[in-house]
Amino acid sequence: MNRYILVLTILAFGAVGFAQNTVASRSNVPRSNDTVAAPNAAPAAGTDCLFQFASGVNNTFLRYCVAANGNIVELETPLGQKQVSVDRGEGYGVCDVNTGVSYYDYGGNGNSGNWGTATVVSHNATSVKIARTTADGLWTLTQTITQVAGTVSAKVTMALKNNSGAPKTALLMRYANVDAGGIALNNLDGTINSAYASNSTSDQNHSSSAFGLTLQNIGTSLFPYEGFVQNGPQGPVPCNFRAFFAAGPLLSTDGSLVMIYQPSMNAHAAATVTVGYKGL
Repeated sequence: MNRYILVLTILAFGAVGFAQNTVASRSNVPRSNDTVAAPNAAPAAGTDCLFQFASGVNNTFLRYCVAANGNIVELETPLGQKQVSVDRGEGYGVCDVNTGVSYYDYGGNGNSGNWGTATVVSHNATSVKIARTTADGLWTLTQTITQVAGTVSAKVTMALKNNSGAPKTALLMRYANVDAGGIALNNLDGTINSAYASNSTSDQNHSSSAFGLTLQNIGTSLFPYEGFVQNGPQGPVPCNFRAFFAAGPLLSTDGSLVMIYQPSMNAHAAATVTVGYKGL
């Protein structure tokens, strides 16, 4: 399926009312009656830095750390430029299109409360692999977060497995509340392949923090996908992700970044996507 189908079509799957929330074109901005559930506060342990990775110096410096549930709760690149918000808002979301149920964990920006305990599958000097199953047992998300040698980028491979006995379609997303260069108000926009936030060298008040961060698709996806930005720092509820969808470019906005995919899986099969974080 051509990746651009994601921005042109509406899914025919899922619970009643879900179709209005599927991936739409950038002109399809939220309606005034779109609502989003308030995320539950994440426990402090969910944002603790457990696995830390660092490489490079000065402009090639990259440091990030991963929490127990697979959230990248700190990211600094280049040296001295912190990119993830101080509330440590970063993570993942899944919408079960067939049932309309959302599952998400956005670190310091909230969680849906319907995940099981995460398990560390493996860990070494350059990567950590973490698996987590939803509380209802229908989905398992396995994340492999890897420091890419010779680059200032961190790669996140997300393998989503359908544990049920029937074919399913999902929306799988990666989210980051970016405060580029440690500044909350940034310039943001999205493309098919990416979403990004940055500060401009023309802003004399923040010229020393004129850096940014890109969340981007890596490789050739087998599924439709798109990058977009939100006009607020909160994470999207996956089955109602358009509530804060914004048509960019946004200027001087406390916003956030999302990459979204639409995989379909047979019973007991998995779908894999890969995204990366790279400094601007």
